[in-house]
Amino acid sequence: MSIKALKKITLYGLASEKESLLRGLQSLGCMHLIPLAHSQNGESELTEPQSAKEALTWLSNCPTKRREARSSELSADQLVTKVLDNKHLHRQAADQRDALIKRISEVRPWGDFSFCDIDDMANVRLWFYVVPHNDMNAVRGLELPWEVVHKDQQNDYVVVLAEDEPAADLLPVRRSHVGGQPLSELEANLEAAEMKLEDIQGERESLTRWIYIISQAAARFEDEKALRDVSSTVLEDDQFFLVAGWMPADREKDVRRFIDEQPAAVTIEEPAEDDKPPTLLDNPEIMGGGTEAMAFYQLPSYRSWDPSTMVFFSFSLFFAMIMNDAAYSLVIALIIYLMRNKLGTTIAGKRISNLAYFMAGLGFVWGVCAGSYFGYTPPPDTFIGSLKFIEMNDYTTMMKVSIVVGGIHIIIANLITAWLNRGRLNMLAPIGWAIAIAGGLTFWLSYLGSIDQAAGGKVMMIVGAVMLFLFTSTRQIKGVKDIFLRTADGLYALYEISSVFGDILSYMRLFALGLAGASLAVTFNSLAFQIKDSMPGIGILFCFMILVLGHLLNITLSIVSGVVHGLRLNVIEFFKWSLSDEGYPFKPFQKRED
Repeated sequence: MSIKALKKITLYGLASEKESLLRGLQSLGCMHLIPLAHSQNGESELTEPQSAKEALTWLSNCPTKRREARSSELSADQLVTKVLDNKHLHRQAADQRDALIKRISEVRPWGDFSFCDIDDMANVRLWFYVVPHNDMNAVRGLELPWEVVHKDQQNDYVVVLAEDEPAADLLPVRRSHVGGQPLSELEANLEAAEMKLEDIQGERESLTRWIYIISQAAARFEDEKALRDVSSTVLEDDQFFLVAGWMPADREKDVRRFIDEQPAAVTIEEPAEDDKPPTLLDNPEIMGGGTEAMAFYQLPSYRSWDPSTMVFFSFSLFFAMIMNDAAYSLVIALIIYLMRNKLGTTIAGKRISNLAYFMAGLGFVWGVCAGSYFGYTPPPDTFIGSLKFIEMNDYTTMMKVSIVVGGIHIIIANLITAWLNRGRLNMLAPIGWAIAIAGGLTFWLSYLGSIDQAAGGKVMMIVGAVMLFLFTSTRQIKGVKDIFLRTADGLYALYEISSVFGDILSYMRLFALGLAGASLAVTFNSLAFQIKDSMPGIGILFCFMILVLGHLLNITLSIVSGVVHGLRLNVIEFFKWSLSDEGYPFKPFQKRED
């Protein structure tokens, strides 16, 4: 895993051949262009490019899909219109069905009836009220005739007879509007609405065969837009144009082969010292999840190093320590497995899946060693219980583990920095940091009685401090003033010892969050079984609900904590000591359409 070497490419050609050459570069798809002029927006190819994306989303979310067709007598715009019409009809039918369901639930307690002609009723009308049982005294005091036609656990359904609408304050509840449609008619309308919705859904499934054609039209629009944007940033005059950019060094032969077939000239050169090329990471899919996790916060600069592998393993370890439960980790693995079809559609999704599987696997191993399974610890005389050797309640030991892990993590960061500066005198400064940190950890552990190397730890701290004082500054000595400034730089480096001390202590969050999650799991278990014992019968239901909801909540909190704090320790504490400059991503000018 590394940062790909790039070369700077400059193309010169006739202005009349600009579009042809740019289309060729777009098909080649290996050039990150450098804008040489101000961009101007062009017009869209599709009539409604945003509508194509909306149509694609509607079809892609369809549960059942047809085999995709590669050609159609209809244009892309016509297909998009049909899909959006289907979406609009589906929404209308769904709204109508939902309204009928709501209406039926309101009418059902009154029964299936239809109104007689008003003349047959001697101009007497029916007025409907849903009255709570506690308010029935108000009904009993009415002078108007009334009748209770239905009762449930909460309400009485009262019909009042009167020629004119009763006053609004006649009863302590508002009048119910039952409507003129009988219940049987509403149920027939509901059945018709559901059948209509099924027909529309069937049409939607049929339209999924045009996903490829619509997606290609959308991709073609994106390609044309990208081409227009690039064309407007090319430097040109009446006769010639010039385009520049970056390309991977291993694609040079392909580029030269393409240029040999074009009426254009090309120069390809190595990046100059003052150039700032983009960053193109070369990572295999199996471990590329480290890149996706890291790029969420920061990309290394072109002349730095690729920390993806380190992030892949250290982030997974930190996540496992925070999760701290074998069963929780298996649940996460199951979730990723169930989402495999959705995540597997893109390269980034596959990389994240691989990272998540590794995190879950490492979390399972850590959880077994910690002896935690949904907060339950098996007895030590069982096989699973005998595998436990990490005691989270041993605060002193777990604090040591967290701080040692943090110290080693930052030592590795400084050793990598030293390697990147190899051959230069200032490489001794990060080595000094590594020695000083190792000495500090040794002295601290010996002070706690864990090891017997107190003298060695003191010597290492002194040696590291001297190296920091002497070699941190890169200032050249040309006079007495430079000596004083270099001394000040060395003293400031020694002052930074407090900073590294704080950074190492930040790793105590691994122990704290892991212990918090474990304690919360135990609390949910205890609470659930206490309720079960205190409430025979119904207590089993409450016990089950507390266990399920409690552990789901704890898993969610553990995932959030593991991701946020696991990445934080990498991109803040670790990158602070190993990455100095932030880069920007390599974005190839390429076709999206197949």
